Formats: sequence, C-alpha cells, structure tokens
Amino acid sequence: MRMPKTVVVGFALFAMFFGAGNLIFPVMIGADAGLNVLPTTIGFLITGVALPVLGMLVVSTASDKELEGGGIPSRIGKTPGLIFTLAIFLSTGMLYAVPRVATVTHEMAVMPFIKDAPGSDSLKLFLFTAVFFAIVTYFIFTPSRVVERVGGYLTPALLIFLALLIIVTLFSSSASLPNPSEKYASAPVVTGIIDGYFTMDALASFVFGFIIISELKERGYIARKDRVRGMLQAGLIAGGCLALVYVGLSAVGTRKAGAGFENGAELLAAVAGERFGAAGQLIFSLIVFLACLTTAIGLLSSSTEYFSKLLPKVNKNVLIVVQILVSMALANLGLNMILKVVAPLNQLIYPIAIVIIVLSLLGLALPFRLNVAYKAGAAVAAVFALLEALYLAWPDAFTSLRIFLDHFPAGQIQMGWLVPSVVALLIGIAVDYVRRSAEAPQAKAEVTA
Repeated sequence: MRMPKTVVVGFALFAMFFGAGNLIFPVMIGADAGLNVLPTTIGFLITGVALPVLGMLVVSTASDKELEGGGIPSRIGKTPGLIFTLAIFLSTGMLYAVPRVATVTHEMAVMPFIKDAPGSDSLKLFLFTAVFFAIVTYFIFTPSRVVERVGGYLTPALLIFLALLIIVTLFSSSASLPNPSEKYASAPVVTGIIDGYFTMDALASFVFGFIIISELKERGYIARKDRVRGMLQAGLIAGGCLALVYVGLSAVGTRKAGAGFENGAELLAAVAGERFGAAGQLIFSLIVFLACLTTAIGLLSSSTEYFSKLLPKVNKNVLIVVQILVSMALANLGLNMILKVVAPLNQLIYPIAIVIIVLSLLGLALPFRLNVAYKAGAAVAAVFALLEALYLAWPDAFTSLRIFLDHFPAGQIQMGWLVPSVVALLIGIAVDYVRRSAEAPQAKAEVTA
C-alpha cells in the first residue's frame, strides 16, 4: 500500500534530522541526569524537537522571492542574511556536519568489525568514506527521488531497528535513577535545552526547508498556504517520531545510569550486545549507518539546491562533486579534529537562528510587518553569540569575556544573549508598530487624493 504524500515527506524529514548526535545525546541524558531525567528530557525536546518543527513551519511561510534570496534569513537584511545563510549551509554541509556523520559512522558502526583487519586506521577511514560518499552521491544525483527513497524505504528500516532496540531494552530491564551528575544537578531544563543545541536541528530546519518545499510543490502543494499546511503535517509527523525516539532513548539510558560510559555510543553498543548477543553490534551498526546516511543525503541535497540558486551558472553536478570531495577530505582528518569546532560554531549560529524563528512566528500573528525587529534582535544576538563563541574556542585568551558575559541573566549557562536579544527585538517591534501607525494615515491620504 502506498503511503500518503505527507507521511512520506514527514518520514524523510525525520530521517534527515535524525543523525548520530540525535542518537547519542538523549541516551547520555538518561544515564547522567538520574533523578532529573524528566525535566532534562523536556528541555532537550524544546530545542531538539519543537524548535526544528517550528523552524520548518516558518521556512514554509517564506515567499517565492525570499526563497530565491536564501529563505527567511534574508529578513535580517540582504547582506547579513546572505552571510548567515552561507554559514548555516557550510556548517551543516560540507565543512562540518557531513564530514562528522561520515566519521561517526566509521567510528561507531564499522570499526568494531574491522579493527583487527590489516591496514592502518587512516587507510580504513579513507576506504570507508569512499564507499559512504559513493552511496550518498548515488542518492543526490537523482534529487527528484531523494525524499521518496529516504522517506519510503530508509526511514522505515531505521525506525524498525530503533524500535527493536528500545522496546526490548525497556521491557527486559529496570531503570536506575541515582542522584544527577554535576552537569544536571541544577537547572536541568536549561541544561537539556543547551544539550538540544548539539543536535543542530534548528539550523538544519533552514537547510531542509529548500528540499522539502521543492518536494511539496512537486506533490501539488503550490500555493503558499498549501505549502504551510503540507509542511505542518510533515513537521508534526517528523517531530512526533523524534520525540518518541528521544524519550525512548533517554529511558534506555536510565538502564545504565552510573555505569561510567564516556559517551552514548559506548552505552548503546553495550545495551545492544547485552540484549541481542552477537547480533547486537550489527543492529547498533545498522541504526548508526542508516541515521548518518539519511542525514548526509538530506544535508547535501538541500545545500545543492541552495548553491544552485546562489550560483545559477554553475552546473549542479559540479556543485555535487565539489561538496562530496570537500566532505570526504575533511572526514579523513578524523572525528576528534572535526568535533573541536562544534561548541563554538553552535554557540555562534544558534542564538541568531532562534531569534529569526521566534520573530517569524510572531510575524504570523501581528497585523503589521516586522523589519527593524529582525535586524535589531539578530544584531544583538550575533554580538553576544560571537563573544560566547570566542570564549569557548580560546578560554585562556578570553577570560575577561567570561566575566563580562556572566554579569547578564543566564550568562553562566551560556545564554547571556537571551535577555539583551529579547529587549532588542521588543524595541524593534515597537518601532515597527510606530512606523506602521505613522504610514497608515499617509497611505490613506494618498488614496483619498
């Protein structure tokens, strides 16, 4: 039986969002948060599920002109919007996220089977990435069928393996809820929110919007109101799947609380081995491989759509090959080298993305157009985000920045940008309202004349 259109799109969207980080972060919340696992998981769902779904919904409200100009980030200004959009597509594409999923797949899913095989680790990584990116290339060279293949075939397989691991684990063992680790002892909801940053899915919502909107158009959702309706349906399906999987994985983590695992990959591999014996590692490896493969396909397909609009004179196949080669080259630098950039990068981009999403949602409800609010809110968020990113990247060189940032509300939990950004966007909204009120009588007078 053929699945409904929005179900296929929703499943594809889930698989594109669900990568390696989405697999391991909620497991460690379950293992480390202890008695605070519930509030921490709720915080994680805010930035790991609600924010990406709202981001997709917001992207669907963009006009055709905005989509041609890079989507809703263009609302903060042409040049700032272009810089921000480029930063998102490069960081979630060939310069970071795609090389990361390739190396994570190698470390978590392949190395356990080939670690004793002849050859150096660097050669094994090179050979794997060559195969991995060959598969990715096969999918994205036929973009018209990416969503159908991912949503109709790869996602159901991924969900089956995840459900198998989660259900068997939960029904065959009991939870352990010790006192939370230091990280989750105070403000667990906020800590969960920050953990959700590292999924990078709110940023990915800007990226996946391009390919999902194109797919919705091909499936008959032409008018903007139809796109919004289709995106809402697909987003709720994707968000529902993400929430169920995150809660399930968090519960799996509680079965190993206090066991001393360094990361979620080790914990999940151990759980799979205990529950399924020799087949456990294979099941875990298939989950990791499918999760990372679908994410890489989605990210590179979407970035290809964007760059083909930005550089219309460059052949699309050339763009694909360049991205694949760059991704493969960076992947072969190794996982540790790639992970060094993740915290500063997330801290730099995420606050701006959140401001844009919040203002876009407010703009749907307000009876006047927002302009200054976007620019003021994003500018203040960008300044504070840059200071936070500099400290995270070079803490010894920027200790004075930490002292400065900690003076702001929530500054000690890396959210010092929040209150100043809210103040700036509220001032911007007031200015936009006053401008609208001042322009209305003038426009009425011109019509009367």
